[in-house]
Amino acid sequence: MRVLLPSVEFRTEHNGLAPRPISLNDKVVGFLDGWGHRNEDGSVGMYPLMEEIRQLLEQRFELGGHVWFHKPNISKVAPSDQMEALIAQADVVINGECA
Repeated sequence: MRVLLPSVEFRTEHNGLAPRPISLNDKVVGFLDGWGHRNEDGSVGMYPLMEEIRQLLEQRFELGGHVWFHKPNISKVAPSDQMEALIAQADVVINGECA
């Protein structure tokens, strides 16, 4: 087992993962949420834990903004057009969370 720490070494080390930015300042964070929740008006809103993560990042960094995408089906990959839109709008992406 190999434990990866979120350090500069980790971000620059070739490890098979997508490159990580040194900071989230001025970055647009994309959220790909499979759960969501129903707002009082019937629309779908960001899953509460995902919303908490967004708020925490906004407290710690000067984000360039955020975008949120709700997958149509939690058990399937996001449609390619949705992924293309997410990639076009976000510098980094959080794809789900584990509670």
